[in-house]
Amino acid sequence: MRTRTAVTAALILLAGTATACTGGPAVSKAPGTASTAPTAAKALALGSGRHWKDIDGDGSRISATTTAVGYTQPAKGVNLPTNLADAPDAEWAVLEVRTCADADSTNVIVAQSPWTLRLRNGTPVKPLGLAGHGIPAPVYPVSGEAVRPGTCLRGKITFAVPRGSRPDRIVYDVQRRPAVTWSVPRTQGP
Repeated sequence: MRTRTAVTAALILLAGTATACTGGPAVSKAPGTASTAPTAAKALALGSGRHWKDIDGDGSRISATTTAVGYTQPAKGVNLPTNLADAPDAEWAVLEVRTCADADSTNVIVAQSPWTLRLRNGTPVKPLGLAGHGIPAPVYPVSGEAVRPGTCLRGKITFAVPRGSRPDRIVYDVQRRPAVTWSVPRTQGP
């Protein structure tokens, strides 16, 4: 049963994500029920988590808290060829995120694909989807990895951002749940 749940959750997460600039609290939604999605919520501050709940494909309860922990641009420790960037003259950025599965949840499958950066003009920047040499560790899973009930997984996601631009939003958007956004500070800070 747990294996089927994990596989189903992975398929839900990796099946594709819709893009949105704002989001609200997640709403539990059993198959066949209408969603009562809330109105758009204010973007969270970095370091703030959003708790969400859902019903897995087999009817089991799945819930966790997802947090955008920090954002660094330009990022140190990225040693990749510039031709991996989608934009010419890009600079590297690193987003650190954490997912903590509730103790009474089934396994929560996590991946980089639901995370995007949103530039001020609305352009999305997708993660590179890479792990290994040249990427700052610990790397957040590129494809589905299980976070067991009552545990957390924290890691870094690398992006190529057009030089001279900085995102104003971090978006976590999983199919069937409202998107969650975090504000990106205009500067790195002290």
